[in-house]
Formats: sequence, structure tokens, C-alpha cells
Amino acid sequence: MMQSLDTLLRISENQKSQLIKGKVQYVEDLILNSPQEIAGKCRISQIDAKRIIDAVCSEVAPPKVRLLEDVRHEGDEKCTTGDPHLDSALNGGMRTGMVWEIAGESAAGKTQFALQLSLFAQLPKDKGGLYGSTCYLTTSSTLPTSRLLQISQEHPILSESNCSLEAVHTLSTPTLPTLIRALSQTLPHFIQRSRDRNNKPVKVLIVDALAELFHTSNKTTTATLVERSKNVSEVSILLHALASTHQIAVLVLNEVVDVFERCGGSNIGEGELVYSDQSRWFSRANSVPGEDRKEASLGLVWANQVNVRILLSRTGRRRYLDDVEKNISKRHRSGINPQNPSTNSIESEDQLTLIRRLSVVFSSISCPISMDYIVTGAGISVLPGGEVHPYSRGEPHMQSHFAQEARTPSHQVPQIDPRSQISPLDVGIAEGGGHAEEDPLGNPGDVGTDNGGDEWDKYWGADDIPPDVYQSVDLGGLDAQEHL
Repeated sequence: MMQSLDTLLRISENQKSQLIKGKVQYVEDLILNSPQEIAGKCRISQIDAKRIIDAVCSEVAPPKVRLLEDVRHEGDEKCTTGDPHLDSALNGGMRTGMVWEIAGESAAGKTQFALQLSLFAQLPKDKGGLYGSTCYLTTSSTLPTSRLLQISQEHPILSESNCSLEAVHTLSTPTLPTLIRALSQTLPHFIQRSRDRNNKPVKVLIVDALAELFHTSNKTTTATLVERSKNVSEVSILLHALASTHQIAVLVLNEVVDVFERCGGSNIGEGELVYSDQSRWFSRANSVPGEDRKEASLGLVWANQVNVRILLSRTGRRRYLDDVEKNISKRHRSGINPQNPSTNSIESEDQLTLIRRLSVVFSSISCPISMDYIVTGAGISVLPGGEVHPYSRGEPHMQSHFAQEARTPSHQVPQIDPRSQISPLDVGIAEGGGHAEEDPLGNPGDVGTDNGGDEWDKYWGADDIPPDVYQSVDLGGLDAQEHL
């Protein structure tokens, strides 16, 4: 998106009017021309043209590159996610000074993760928090304060004394220009003011969700893709500037798109790297069946801007939690406010629980890993014992799928059978093609029972025919009827 000269502050109104007379309206029109050309168009001296160009460049130029000596102690702060298994997978938790991305389909748990992080960031540092507040930017919805309040009440670690909704600041950014203005002007001043006061400084920035700002009904062309790439780059520069300058953790929620298998063309030579073939290494996961059918949106340009990419997916699997896993739900329910006992009855012990999948696709601070998790009233909880490191075994060289089609099909990378990563308790449901549905009461972690299987079990269990009835059947008579 081209930036208008009217938005700049370092050039005077007289200088702006001179540029308009020369039909120089945008920053790009100014800095891509020499002072001689600007002077000729606007009928001003070359010295004045150079002064205007220098003033504009100093205002729109990205932050200066700092020396390693200035940043050697930065990025050491970590914020717990509220789950020790997830913290271990992320090498200690959410680290500051980085841009994190969580991508996933609808109802996969992206917002649950973000809300949970905004609360745990308020904890004291000795409890794994950052003792800071959160800026929560929404693009198409409002902040779900009721769910935020539920997590703060039901999680045993959180309490009214160490976290509150007052430390979660929200701002609506429904358009891309609004988001850019917030990242470049509003937030830097707000973050600095929060540090000058005695209250909790801003330590976490959440954007929910970035891809929604790029939805359009227009036809996709090369020009629109180039424009989107420029906008994505501009947003990422601002996010990294905030993360590094103020040492905050930036979390961006993203959407996923469907993946379609493509056949190789005759114009692809041996050994060439094809994007559709290589994107599986950084855009999607493949730890369980069906997980590789979705990939993160916004393409390669955005993938190069994030430090950590995490994919969340709905597996369609359900499970009766065993004794060990039920302790997770019991531990969370133990923290429910006794003044609100109605929430205790939402989750039932005999209900199937919806299983979701979390995969760290790539990270600059940890190894790729996949694990199952559930969403309860207290937030996200990882099911222990099911962690999978997809690259822990020997992998083939990253060659083009079309160059080695007979040996390494694209859907088999990494070389781990996805069904081997499903818990035995889930295999029957997964192979049966059952799809889990969320509880009508709204509890994100529970589902209803499978009535089809239960009815057949009850039918055969109610069979009260005595065994001697089957022994008295005249099998010889049946054989005689077959020969007639």
C-alpha cells in the first residue's frame, strides 16, 4: 500500500503543496526520483528538493540495525503457557523479542491459546509470568471477555490477586490501514507510557487475526499478490520493531487454507525445487492423518517473517480420558470458583472428549514436535505421553517431489506413518470416520456420546434367549430345504 505524503509530519504544509503541484503525492514517487527530477517537476531548487527527500526518508526509514553487543541480553524472558508439557515443547514458554504465529482452522483453539497467554503474562516472574499486561488487537470480532473471565476463575494457578481483565487492553483494527497506524503510532507511545507508570508494562502483543484483513472478492492477479506481499512485509517490519525495541512477545493468529495435490508438469526439470512441493516443510504438519490437508495462509512472504510457527487442527478423534488424563480435568475443575457451582456440571466424566492436535512446524528456539491437547474450561491442556518429534528419524534429502516421485511421495514426508502416532484409544474412532462435535452447552473440551455404538451394545446385551434354543435347531432339515 502506497503511503501518502499528507500523513508525514517532518515536511511542512508549504512543502506538501509544492509536491502536489508537481504531481508527487506518494512517498514512493518522491524517493524513487532524484533531487534533480523532483526539482524539475515541482519547480523548486535542488537544495530544497534534497531537504524534502531527506526529511521523508528519515521519517519512513525502518529502525536502524543494532549491534549484537546491544542485544546480547535480550530475549531471555519467557512466559509460561499454563501447561508444563507445552512449555517444555516450546523450550521454556513464549519468549519475548520474537514474532510467534499460531495458525489453525475455525474452533481449533487459536483464540483459547491467545486468551490464556494474556492472563499468564500477568503472573509474577517467579511463577513463570512476565508481570506485564497485554495489548489485544482484534480485526473482525470483539474480545471474548466472558471466556477470559472463565479461564481466570477456573485455572488453579490464576487468581484475582495476580491477574485481572484490567491488564488486557483491547483495540479494534478492522482494516489494514488501521492496523498499520496502530502498530506504527498508537502502540509505541502506549507501550512507552505503560513503562513510565507504576502499573504493569505491556509485555505481550496479540493480533487476532491477521489473514482476515486480506480477504477480498476481487480476482487474484499478479498485481494483487504483489500488493499483498508489500502489505505483509510492512506489517511484519512493524511487529519485529515492537518486539525488539520494547522486548515484548508478539503473537499473531492466522488462518489455514486447503491443500490440493498437484501433478508434475513436463516443464519441471530434475532436481528443481517446486514451491508446492517444498511448502510442506514450513506451511503444514503431517503427524496424524488429515493434518496435511491444511496449511497456513499468507504464503511464503509471511512464513519468512515469523520466528515460530505453530499449527492447531481438529482431528475428528474422541476419547474417554483414562485415569491419568482425567487428573488434568480434575485439576482444572478444582480451581473453579465455589460461588459459581453451575460450571462444575458442564463437563461429565462419561462423555467423550474432543482431541485436537498441536504441531510446532518450525522454531528458532526449539525442535519441531506434535502433541495432542484438549480444551477445557480452564484453557488448553496437553495430553502427556503422546509427543512426537517428526524429524527424529533419518529423513531423505529435500529434493523435488517430481524428481523422486517413485521413491518419496509428498504425502509421506516425514517418513513416519501418521496412524502410528494415534493413541490406541483413538484408532477405532478415527478409522470409523467419526467426527467430534462440540458440546451444545458450549464447553469446548467435551462432546456427546456416540449413540450409534451404544444402541447396538445395548441391543446385544439385552439378548435373553437361552443357549439351548440354538442347540435344538434341526440343521439337517435346513440342509434338506437347500437341496429342494
